[in-house]
Amino acid sequence: MLPVRLFTLLFASMLFSSACATVTPAESEAAPLQEPALIEVLPDTLQSFDLQGYKYFQDSSGGYSVRYANLPKRRIADVYIYPVADENIELAHDQLVLGSTRATIQAIGEAARQGHYANFNVVNAGTQAYGVRTVARVQATYLRQNLASMTLVYQTEYKGTLVKIRVSMPDNESNRNSQEWDDFAENMFSTIITQLDESASISLTAVQQ
Repeated sequence: MLPVRLFTLLFASMLFSSACATVTPAESEAAPLQEPALIEVLPDTLQSFDLQGYKYFQDSSGGYSVRYANLPKRRIADVYIYPVADENIELAHDQLVLGSTRATIQAIGEAARQGHYANFNVVNAGTQAYGVRTVARVQATYLRQNLASMTLVYQTEYKGTLVKIRVSMPDNESNRNSQEWDDFAENMFSTIITQLDESASISLTAVQQ
């Protein structure tokens, strides 16, 4: 695991550097696309969150987002699944994870500069190894519409697919001390990676036939 201080400084030093492109969920589609295979295996409820739906990105990457929410408690968990860009496909796994996570934090910082957030602050950041897979975790606080809020970003990469989870909620002692967000991310990563393996196996079988 990277030292928390080192990882935090890495983000702090690059937070307001040159802009980095990020993916954005599509608001509307010219033509309906086939439902992602993952939707069939996702639970309707995970921890205290309920599945809300999914959206494809505006680009042609095939990436999409899935939203879970706990509306009474004002908690939202967005899950993003998208392919590694062609120009980055040769990068090592750790570079992809850290680079993509940094881009997410930069995007939040840019939103703060534009007035969507205020008092944005990275509380802690680090990485954890799950076998050969690395997961980055960043926790930050900010003000939105004068409401003290917190967000946790989890990021990993698996066989050319980037998976990001962002959980946002009011910033209070109960939410800060809860293990639920880490459990949600771990369960979601496991479900997604299992589905990616199954889809790859099906595709390989089809090619062989």
